[in-house]
Formats: sequence, C-alpha cells, structure tokens
Amino acid sequence: MIKKILVQITSLFKKHPIYELKEVFTPTSSADISYISRSSVEKKLKKALDIPGKQIVIYGHSGSGKTTILNHIIKEQNLKAITSRCTNNSTIDTIILDAFDSLNPYYTESTNISCKESLTSSIASEYLGIKSSISSTSENSIGEIQKRILPPQLTIQRLCNFIGSAKALWIIEDFHKIPEIEKSKISQMMKLFMDKATDYPDSKIIVLGAADNGYEVVQHDTELNNRISEIEVPLLTTQEIVQIIEKGATALNIDISNETATEIAKYANCLATIAHQLAYNLCFNNNISKTQRKLVTIPNSELTQAVADFTSEKQDTYKNLYMKITQQREGKYQNVSIILSALCKMDDNVTQHALLTKIQESTPSYPPGNLSTYLKQLYSPEREEVLRNNAGRISFSEPFFKSYIRMLNAQQS
Repeated sequence: MIKKILVQITSLFKKHPIYELKEVFTPTSSADISYISRSSVEKKLKKALDIPGKQIVIYGHSGSGKTTILNHIIKEQNLKAITSRCTNNSTIDTIILDAFDSLNPYYTESTNISCKESLTSSIASEYLGIKSSISSTSENSIGEIQKRILPPQLTIQRLCNFIGSAKALWIIEDFHKIPEIEKSKISQMMKLFMDKATDYPDSKIIVLGAADNGYEVVQHDTELNNRISEIEVPLLTTQEIVQIIEKGATALNIDISNETATEIAKYANCLATIAHQLAYNLCFNNNISKTQRKLVTIPNSELTQAVADFTSEKQDTYKNLYMKITQQREGKYQNVSIILSALCKMDDNVTQHALLTKIQESTPSYPPGNLSTYLKQLYSPEREEVLRNNAGRISFSEPFFKSYIRMLNAQQS
C-alpha cells in the first residue's frame, strides 16, 4: 500500500516521456526502453569485442535475450554492424550475398561520411563494380524460380576486405539452422577474419544461435579453439523478468503489482519474449497504447485474460504438438500428460527421482516403471523429443512449450 502511494505521488510531479506500447514491450524484437542490464554477459561480450581477431559465438535458448544484449552493446558503443539471418535453406553463397547487400549503405552513401571515416576510392569502386555485376537468372523446375548467382569475383576474401574497410561487425543469426556442410564453411570464414585482424582490427564475425554450446562452430576447425569467445546467454531469472515488467510499467506510467509481475515471470518460464508478450497483452486489454498522463493501476485479475490470449495465439502450434505426444492406448494413467504436468511445475534440470516424487504428490500410486518408459519416448523422435536428458537431468527441450503447458494447466484448474 505504501509503495503504491509513493508511486502515485511520484507520478504527479514527474514528467514522463511519451512511449508507444509497442516500443516498451517488444515480444518480437530487441528490447530497448525496458532493457535490463545483465552485467556478467555484457562484460564478457565487451571484452571479446575489444580484442582484435577474437571471433564470437553467442549461444542460448531462443528468447533468452541474445540479440537484445548484442544490440544494446552495439548501440552503447556506437559500433557498425551488418546482419545475415540464416534459414534451413541458407548456403554459404546466399549468406555472402546477403552480407554484401547489407554493406550497401556504407558504400553508396560514403560521400556523407567524414573524411576520417570515409572509405578509400579503390575499395568503394571495387564494391560498386561487383554490385553491378550481380544479376538474377531463371531456373525452370516445377515453376520458375529466381536465383541470384554469386559472381566469381565476390570471394570471401573480398567480402572480408569490404566489411573490414567499413569497420563493421558481421552478425550471423540462427547459425544452428543451416545444413552441417555449410557450418564448416562459416568456420573457415571466421578463421579468415582472424587472420585479417592486423589489417581490420575493428571487424569480426559474431555467430548467434548455437543453443547448447559454442562447439557447433569450433568442432569444424580445431584452430578456432583458442581464438573464439563462446558466450552463453542463460535464461532470465524470475527477478530479472520482474525488473523488465517494472521498467516497462514505469515507462508507460502504469502500476503492475509485484504479484502480477511475479506471475508473469512464472508463466514466461524465464523467457523474455513471453514476458514481453504477456505484458503487452495486459496493457492492450486495458487500452494502454502509450504512456499515460496519470498513473493507471492494472488489477491482478487482468492477467487471466492476458494468459488466455497468449494461449489462443499459440493454439494451433502447441495444441497440435500436445495432442500428438499425449496420444496413447487405453490405460490406467495418462502417462505423458501426468509427466508433463508435473515437470512444468518444477525448475529445469531435475532428476528422475525428483520428478517421480512430484508426480506422486498428486498421483501416489504412479509406477516408477511407467515414468522410465515414457521418459525414454519423450527423449526420442517418437514423441517429438519434447524432453531432453543431460547427464541425468531432465528438462523441456523447448521452453516455449513448457510455458504453454503451464498456462494450459492454469486454465484447466
């Protein structure tokens, strides 16, 4: 109560900048206004960026904040960067072409750059010459497909020169999606950037997306072992999620109670993207589209609808997955449902014994043998590998799915 009164008094005398809701809670893009510092990760990243030739691999779960932290540091240090986003169909050629295209502003607008920062006329001319040679050709298969051809003069060495001369970082996102054979080629590109560190100390490749570790890159070239900085971005803590909500609420001049923020953190399962979506839903449902002139309090009860909206938006994807993996022959126990329901109430990386204990709190007669049998299935493609076992520790493979089950259970209870 005292906290609420103090917030209301402060809001009367403090002039708030006006922010749009979509600027504050950003479920599909990097956070800026509601960004919270993660000093340990930021310190490692700043150190790696400062060392010439040191290439960087940033890994962690989708939604853990990898891109947000990187973008924050780039903005804070006023660095230049280009970004290539990978897909399952990406090849080294398409990645090189994408990077080449992204350099366009640095070369076509170089006349607007100060003399100290301007590109040499020779490198700029070389870039524009290659640009003019890139064309499309038609290939007939089932239909007509436009395919861009990588010109022979656009080698990785030349691309390295172009990026280096622009003093830019090259960010390669979703590295884990590309075919294995292409990953080895990216490793070779990173080695080239290392070797060019003397000529271009400000440029390097930053790879994002290797979910469990940075070994996906290093394994393809042993020479990279001591010349790459592998930086893990862990999932957010409950307190960090609460801080995001509080910071966003302050920007919008609204009051979201600590109880509601903590509940959002629980549903978000340590993922910033889900926390942002739930907070966005909460504001949208209460007609909060921008910073309020007077403090507005959002009741705790409004979170129920925000959660229902999130569940509805993911209905097709996660409902189909849940229905598929919970199907089984008639039996005494709905095994998969029981296991997932118990696991989503626990922290990540639990032992099988701890999971059994949790299950038997609500289903005392549940057999240990059933748990062993169905866990093996849930680790395998037979049940879509929705769980994983790392050195005897069990967790959801996809934190988003865990969040969905947690919300689904809350609605059904």
